[in-house]
Amino acid sequence: LDRLATVKTLAQLGATLGREFAYAVLHAVSPWDEATLQRGLHQLVEAEFLYQQGLPPQATYLFKHALIQEEAYASMLRDKRQGLHGRIAEVLETQGVVAASIPELLAHHLTAGGQPAKALPYWKDAGSRAKERAAYAEGCTHLAQALELVEYAPSALRRHLELELQLQLGYCVQAARGYAAPEVAAA
Repeated sequence: LDRLATVKTLAQLGATLGREFAYAVLHAVSPWDEATLQRGLHQLVEAEFLYQQGLPPQATYLFKHALIQEEAYASMLRDKRQGLHGRIAEVLETQGVVAASIPELLAHHLTAGGQPAKALPYWKDAGSRAKERAAYAEGCTHLAQALELVEYAPSALRRHLELELQLQLGYCVQAARGYAAPEVAAA
């Protein structure tokens, strides 16, 4: 990755989006023009860092290996990562489809972007949706994440919101791990 210094920043941006990402989202958050972006992506595909499926603007990209994505992500400074997550969250928020269909993705980027108060309702929504489709383990994860951020809620709503999240979490844990699980009693 260091040998491809000209496209390292592009790989880092892609890694911030996740192991798999869409060209349209990458283009929306990138500071480069379309030709430069496509040239850089072509270099990463040629160097076998990424797999490409389809053609831009409908293309999707997948890091060849999770370790490549993790290393590209870890090679950024924390402030830069946080800024990129914030920018990605802005773009995803303007595309209301993502917020409505994949709230956990937006919640993840808001949390990593240093906006926990904005992320909280999306984590709650993601947990509720997972519970509704009987994905209880996933629901537990999302609701636990929401509970970690409940301190950022307005003080007037904090207790009510925490109670609601604990009740939902208790139901998910009970369904996923059984009545006797210690997490049920804790919730």
